[in-house]
Amino acid sequence: MSDKSHWNLRIENNCLFVDDVSNGKVALQHNARPGLRPYIHPLRMRGGGVSLTEDSPGHHPWQHGIQTGFHGVNGCDFWFDPGQKPEVVTGTIEPSALNIVSAEPPSWNIEAKWRHANGSDLLTESQSWSLLEDDKLLFLDLDWTLQAIPDIDIEQHAYGGLFIRMPFRQSSGGDVINANSLRDEDTEQQAATWVDLHMPLENSENGAGITVCDHPKNLDHPVHWRVDDSCGINPAPCIPNSIELPAGAMLRFRYRLILHNGPLPPEQINKQWATFARV
Repeated sequence: MSDKSHWNLRIENNCLFVDDVSNGKVALQHNARPGLRPYIHPLRMRGGGVSLTEDSPGHHPWQHGIQTGFHGVNGCDFWFDPGQKPEVVTGTIEPSALNIVSAEPPSWNIEAKWRHANGSDLLTESQSWSLLEDDKLLFLDLDWTLQAIPDIDIEQHAYGGLFIRMPFRQSSGGDVINANSLRDEDTEQQAATWVDLHMPLENSENGAGITVCDHPKNLDHPVHWRVDDSCGINPAPCIPNSIELPAGAMLRFRYRLILHNGPLPPEQINKQWATFARV
């Protein structure tokens, strides 16, 4: 990893910003406003340019860049935003703390409460993030924990957990590949150590991509993946089984997102995943 910092961190208006000091532009914005789930958008490569994330697209308005959520947590939904599905009992994920941990490498954490629609607290969420760089790649690491307040049941579902929404356009599409060499719709609901998504982006000659790596110590590794018809990608530990957490118990997930311009060869991804697996 590079020893030279290109970044500046600041907190304003309940958002954390990572600025690229080479051009004075925002490389990453982590939104943690009251009453809204924490999410990352925009997210850019070094040098600025187009965002690799999209917020609330018309085809999935409840998706916000990089976010977390589950369906059916003690019978309450934490995937949709309140009011989007009146027929669904929907809770809120409410940020309670946002802190800068270090400037080099850029590291920060966010804490939040998952609150049932009836007002009771269900989970305490903690997200610890770090931004690293190596040559032409950026690495966004997440250490994510959920601690049960009462006994918790997270229902078995076709998707849930960490979700990544890139700016998909039907006219240009996107390319998905997983660690088992499955592609596009064949990756849906399949287990894999990593999934890579690359797509054309407006005003970008070679497009860009995000690889999501599942750490070997995560629950039921290798995780099963949701890959939707708009190229949303989601390592979803709830696909094979429901998840039970006794009161006070903690569930931990670790992921590495590899941000890349142009396609990233699978053999290079395999090397990067092996490095992450040793962390």
